Amino acid sequence: MQADIATQLITASATLGGVVMTLLANAFLERRRARDGQRLETHRVSSEHAKWLREERHRAYGGMAIAAEEVQQWMRSDLLEVAATGDETTREQAAARWKLLRTELRKAYDQVAIFGADEARAEALTLWRTARNTGNDYLFPSTDHPAPEEPVRAIREGVARLGVAGEAFLDACRKDLQGDAVR
Repeated sequence: MQADIATQLITASATLGGVVMTLLANAFLERRRARDGQRLETHRVSSEHAKWLREERHRAYGGMAIAAEEVQQWMRSDLLEVAATGDETTREQAAARWKLLRTELRKAYDQVAIFGADEARAEALTLWRTARNTGNDYLFPSTDHPAPEEPVRAIREGVARLGVAGEAFLDACRKDLQGDAVR
């Protein structure tokens, strides 16, 4: 009878030990699955964020490039014509158009400043300042920045600087979007 009890105790202990080991193994596997799931979710969120940021950068860079090109074309044709004629009415119309173009360029720059990589932001700032200074120096002279003595030459030089700044900006954008820029 004592042998039966001992056998039952051994069987019960072995069963209980097996159950405990199974519970421990399941708990370990559940923690591991949870950790793996969390890592996978973190990776998915990071991947979605990177995709979103890349799309936003693409939009911001494209907007800045288009706005800068529009400003450059306007300065190259209309503003040079206004400077050559010297007509005050035409100059006032050009000033009104310049305010709109400058505002659009600033909005585009702000988007690059928010979403762009460091190098692209720096080049966009140079581009924006070059355009702003070229237009403002002629259309809105002040005591700090009087109107240029030779406006046509000053505008041509500004447009040339704007072209160089635009190329530098596009190069920085290309590097960033192709993955060569440090983010």
